[in-house]
Order: sequence, then structure tokens, then C-alpha cells
Amino acid sequence: MSNLQIDEKTARISDILEQIERLNQMVDFHKRQSGEESMMRQYEDMRNEFLRELEVLLSSFKINVQIKDTVA
Repeated sequence: MSNLQIDEKTARISDILEQIERLNQMVDFHKRQSGEESMMRQYEDMRNEFLRELEVLLSSFKINVQIKDTVA
């Protein structure tokens, strides 16, 4: 794996973590304040997609993770 590939992957991992943080805030907001179930589920689905992508990216570094905190 070249340094450029590594840099791109680590940048994407960082971006995904930032996105997950924002989505967590939105899910919490809709759980606690708005009560909009459909919006909350949309944010949870987006979060789960990011988590799946994160697992794939980490596995390319031979880091195997099993994320259990996904919402079905």
C-alpha cells in the first residue's frame, strides 16, 4: 500500500468518525426533543452505513473490528 493510499484511507476514516459524531448528535436530538421517529431512523441508517464502511477501511489495515452498537 502506497503512502498516498494510506493517507487517503486515514483521511476517510477521520471523516467517517466526524460524520458519525454529527449523526449521533442528530439521533440524540430527535430522541429527546423532536420525537420524529422517521428522521431519527434516517440518521441511524446513515450512521450504520458509515460504520460498515469504517469496518472495511480498518480491515484494509488488518484491523478487524466488530461494531456491536449498530441499530437494526
